[in-house]
Amino acid sequence: MKHFLAAVLALNTLSVFAQPEDHPHHEKHYADVPAIETPEIKVEIIRPHSQINFSQFTIKVYNNTDDYILMKKHAITFQSDEMGYGNKNPKEDIDFIEPHGDITRQIKVEGGVGCKVDQLNVSFEGVFSRAPVKGTPTAGGEFKMKPDVNSIMMEPFAVTLKKWRFDPKELSADFKIRYRGESIGIVSESEVKIRKEDGTILENTGAKAEPLIIPPMATKTVTVVRPFANGAVGKGESVYVVWDSALEVSESTGFSVAPFSLTYDPEKTKKENK
Repeated sequence: MKHFLAAVLALNTLSVFAQPEDHPHHEKHYADVPAIETPEIKVEIIRPHSQINFSQFTIKVYNNTDDYILMKKHAITFQSDEMGYGNKNPKEDIDFIEPHGDITRQIKVEGGVGCKVDQLNVSFEGVFSRAPVKGTPTAGGEFKMKPDVNSIMMEPFAVTLKKWRFDPKELSADFKIRYRGESIGIVSESEVKIRKEDGTILENTGAKAEPLIIPPMATKTVTVVRPFANGAVGKGESVYVVWDSALEVSESTGFSVAPFSLTYDPEKTKKENK
């Protein structure tokens, strides 16, 4: 009986891991792709493959510059003339890469039941752009505390007050900053100031040293903290959180990255499906 059970288990294991071509999880793997390099970036394509209803690979991008690199993943296009594949794009998502940094992301397209094609062409048109680390300051604006409104548009930035505490001893507030532009938003917490009614300017003691980088339609939280000396702010007196030098826009400039092709590799496929 023990031998019979062991044999059944072995057969089940083989059925799971052997994965014949008509198995839903059988993968079609493609030949390795040489690294793609430009003066701005280096791109590595890792483990490209397809199943019946999706194609994907892992991409590693190295930033060779002193600027930020913006990557619009949804602009990557997979194309094939086989099995009605046509053109496919990943879901909308945008990443940025720090100067001389790198990121690794999965790139996946889905749809239909005809993704296991022998030949795939991949285009990077409109995917990559370069943005300076120093942007152009916006006109900014200011929040009155206690607040009259909870959200203010400051050019491409939506600044929303999420929570706050204010009395003659201290101001503490968290703001959600949403960048609605198409390049990169830069927020410097150290440049957020507190203005008293008499015009005195105070520093934000809750500021982080490094700027916050916001890609398109993303959000970051900025903390503003300022304790007040005894008697510095009178009861019923307002203060103002001033953003005039804190918000910058770094306009990006696109650059070209060569397309590449994925070619079915039977030996690699056989090995990966074992």
